[in-house]
Amino acid sequence: MRNSLFNRVGAISLLLIAFQANAVTINGANYKQFTSGGSKCPNGESVLVYNGVKYCKSYVANLSWTIPSTRADGTVLKATDLAGYEVYWTRSIDSAKGTIKVGSGATAMAAFEAYTPDTYYFAVSAIDTKGLKSSLSVVAQTTLGK
Repeated sequence: MRNSLFNRVGAISLLLIAFQANAVTINGANYKQFTSGGSKCPNGESVLVYNGVKYCKSYVANLSWTIPSTRADGTVLKATDLAGYEVYWTRSIDSAKGTIKVGSGATAMAAFEAYTPDTYYFAVSAIDTKGLKSSLSVVAQTTLGK
């Protein structure tokens, strides 16, 4: 069965960070380059133009989880058997959703960045080297930018 390969992936802990390397701090707020058209950011504020580049406020959540060590049948799961993970996200304001692919079984973290302030929900699934996926982790949530 495709969804019964692993025991549940460990709980996700979330942390909103105040700054990231590919962003800039302008007037005490974090901004990231905004490439969409128009003069309004997704949060409704005006696009800020700084040195000829358009910026909007951005919000980041760092996600981490426990690497699974057993399969659903209780047998040992070696780290070399893990190909990676998929982190699924959705937000409450408009039910937008997406997937972050993490391509290493040894990496148990991912960064999620959003322009839209809202409550976001996350769950993780592990994928083995044969492409089989685990069941989803418990859902974790955080509020970004509010």
